[in-house]
Amino acid sequence: MPPIKHVFVLMLENRSFDHFFGLSDIYGIQPPPAGSGFGPGAQDKAPDDPPHEFANVNEQTDGGKMDRFTPTGKLGFNRSDIPVVSTLASNYLLFDNWFSSMPGPTWPNRFFVHAGSSGGLTDSPSGSDAALSVQPWGASFRFENGTLYDRLEGAGRRWRVYYGDVTPQILALQGMTRKIFDTGHFRPIYANDYSAGDFAADVAAGDSYGVDYTFIEPRYGIQATGQFVGDSQHPNDSVSAGEGLIKYVYESLRASPLWDSSVLLITWDEHGGFYDRVPPPQATPPADAPLNFNRGTLNQPTPPAFAFDRLGVRVPAILVSPYAPRGLASLLAGSGLCFDHTSVVHSVRDLLGIEAALTARDAASPTWWPLLQDTPRSDADCPASLPAPSTGAGPLSRAAGVPVQPVPVGAQPESFVAGTSLIAYDLDQLVAHRTGRQPLSRAPQHALAFDHLARSRAMATGAPDGHLAIQRYISEVTRRVQQHQRELKPR
Repeated sequence: MPPIKHVFVLMLENRSFDHFFGLSDIYGIQPPPAGSGFGPGAQDKAPDDPPHEFANVNEQTDGGKMDRFTPTGKLGFNRSDIPVVSTLASNYLLFDNWFSSMPGPTWPNRFFVHAGSSGGLTDSPSGSDAALSVQPWGASFRFENGTLYDRLEGAGRRWRVYYGDVTPQILALQGMTRKIFDTGHFRPIYANDYSAGDFAADVAAGDSYGVDYTFIEPRYGIQATGQFVGDSQHPNDSVSAGEGLIKYVYESLRASPLWDSSVLLITWDEHGGFYDRVPPPQATPPADAPLNFNRGTLNQPTPPAFAFDRLGVRVPAILVSPYAPRGLASLLAGSGLCFDHTSVVHSVRDLLGIEAALTARDAASPTWWPLLQDTPRSDADCPASLPAPSTGAGPLSRAAGVPVQPVPVGAQPESFVAGTSLIAYDLDQLVAHRTGRQPLSRAPQHALAFDHLARSRAMATGAPDGHLAIQRYISEVTRRVQQHQRELKPR
């Protein structure tokens, strides 16, 4: 194994492999088959958000036929549309055999990268789950065998999360909300006036960084008001904004003393309803207790049952390191080898000598270590900088240094708003507990707004009051968290 000391993971949102690379002409990638209906024309901000809950993914994949995608879902990017991602894919190890961990939406798939399982969750959570809270911080999601972060702490290893919003999705994990004010574990990715943090400055410190595993969450832009659009690359957000974030993370790490001892994985949580030609393969079920099964009730009264014996749709993944060869992972690893988000868990465990798997899924998942070279590539062979994101289609992110439009009210999808409201509720209770102030919301009253949201099914500006009220609640909680961070910040 090469002398790697630091693993960085940046996980963005809702893009399939063919959506980004099917038209890229990168060596070894063939265009989608004729008659698939797939072609160019993807926009920086999609005209709609293709459906991608559990039932939608089953319909789109159609028993492996991969032929039931919406018109927006069948549009892909040309190489020039996404110059940052395309440059990385052409210069480092591009996985064309990495799949989302289950055929469903963002939340269960993100849980797999943290816990090797979704704990039985198959769909997006309903915000009305907050009504179940009987004590502060009671809305979190639990896993029978804990999380990767539990294992890291048990092994005396350090981890850190960089976030774009103060409501990163990782806070939905049990015990995480209480750590949000611990700047050793949670730091904003960009410097600001209310909390310590700056990814570029931190990694530039070299040996004093001292963090074994770093997870990076983008800005989702859930708040009803704000200074920047989201940069998660969700279809409601700008792809070019996400390219700005990727460029910032890569160039910060590339210029730092940590470069020679690091790997950076850039991937996307699930396909977002966008076309891919490869049928999802079979998978090893996690075989843990389905503690979160009843939480996925946003779109139906009863959550869909699933054996977790099949992966989700293929997503992009790029492994960046001076030890990463240039090429396609399938050509190096063999076409039968399939990676998914639990490969992160297994790879980190292998690097740090943590033998016990979290679940049967991460125990069975392949690691990326056999694909790396034993000796590093020359410094000149690893780009020091990346192209500027395309500016023709939409506003850029804060990382690109370009002012952008405010977050539009009501623009985020109902599923993510509902889930994020759970995090906001826990943060609301936490800040009230720490400061002695009254919380902004109490569970029973809050649940009424959630139920209104669940009935509304409205996605765009002008959505019914329940949808907007929850976004405003998240915004108010965000301001309270930032205010408390400012109070804690050393003068």
